[in-house]
Amino acid sequence: MFNTLTHDQSANFDEQINQLAQLISKSHHTIALTGAGISVASGIPDLEQLSGGTTGSLSSESYLEAHPDDFYHQFHQLFIDPIFNVGPTTAHKVLAQLEHHQLLDGVITTNVDYLHERAGSHNTANIWSSLNINHCVQCGRIYPIEILRDPVPHCPNCGGVISPDPIFRNIATVPAERERADSWTNTADLVLVTGANGYYDHVENRSTLVDINPTQTEFDDRATLVIRATADKTFAALAGKLNLPITTVTK
Repeated sequence: MFNTLTHDQSANFDEQINQLAQLISKSHHTIALTGAGISVASGIPDLEQLSGGTTGSLSSESYLEAHPDDFYHQFHQLFIDPIFNVGPTTAHKVLAQLEHHQLLDGVITTNVDYLHERAGSHNTANIWSSLNINHCVQCGRIYPIEILRDPVPHCPNCGGVISPDPIFRNIATVPAERERADSWTNTADLVLVTGANGYYDHVENRSTLVDINPTQTEFDDRATLVIRATADKTFAALAGKLNLPITTVTK
């Protein structure tokens, strides 16, 4: 179906965007696979670039319970402040618009920042859970992401400290979300990989794959089209080509 397009990294950016728009227009089932690279423009760092001590303390519920002030001081700097003060990137918003205009079946993401949903995406598979699920470590009540605005969030019911679900789960995948993601990849004929480095790589060989990343990734060799540009630059250009607004989709 798409064999007229070749893997050509030397093609200029405008031509690559034309090819990308053509692929999306011809596809029957397009999905997106996103990773840390799509959120860096919001100020959220790629955790692989942080020190081991920082990532270790932020992935430990025992550290959270023993040092809630220090935990949430770091957590606000790295996640909560960018999520609420900057919000979804251009790429998040355009992916939501693609879904809204029935050009995208859903988004599979290894990020936990909940920015796809805040941009207006409805069909998301959060492989590692998301910050919209937060547990009271004492009574077990669950609260949405807004509770994380508090400097050190506590349960309104019992006063227990709040643990974000990815921490509560010890940074483990969510089986139901993984199953949902797998069902999408099984039917997809086009996969847009954006800022992902392979934490989730279940992509059928029959699917056409586009890799959008400023640097080389393990998806390059499988891709029909490799776009060496940031997610925001690529999706802003794509929105212009498809006449899509770059705004948050109203839920």
